[in-house]
Amino acid sequence: MNNDTRFAGTPSTSHPVCGGCDNVMESETGGTVISFGSALWHIECFRCAECGNRITADADLRILANGSPVCANCTYHCGACNQKISDDAIMTGDESYHPACFTCRACARRIEELVFAKTIRGIYCMDCHRKRVARSRRHAEAKGKRDKSAEGDRKTKEKPQDAGLGTMQSKL
Repeated sequence: MNNDTRFAGTPSTSHPVCGGCDNVMESETGGTVISFGSALWHIECFRCAECGNRITADADLRILANGSPVCANCTYHCGACNQKISDDAIMTGDESYHPACFTCRACARRIEELVFAKTIRGIYCMDCHRKRVARSRRHAEAKGKRDKSAEGDRKTKEKPQDAGLGTMQSKL
């Protein structure tokens, strides 16, 4: 039995837990279970994590990171090339990618260490992301300096009446 299989009960009375329903895999008469990923499953609980349909033993399956099965009909499509993913997939929230398609938007290098930044503009390797953040900070600082300089120039050029202050004029 796999070391990752979950158990319920005390160490002396522990029984494996179904990967689908989380109930104990225990039966007086024995029975058939499915071993998939790192879990055991009741036959009736072995269902696609996406569509919920029962999966047969001879089905073409994929396994999610949490150990759940996904049937061939629900296989993911790559967010970069839009092709069906039939082997390993990199998941980033709601999107999936072929490992070869998981590249930085800026430098186009493949992101292999799986340390990346996902922004509204796309996925970036950490080097490119750091450069973007530094560039954004420099831009914001320069804009702030320009705004302060322009405000200072405006104040020195304003006449008192332009600033909303009244002046007294006297005739001699």
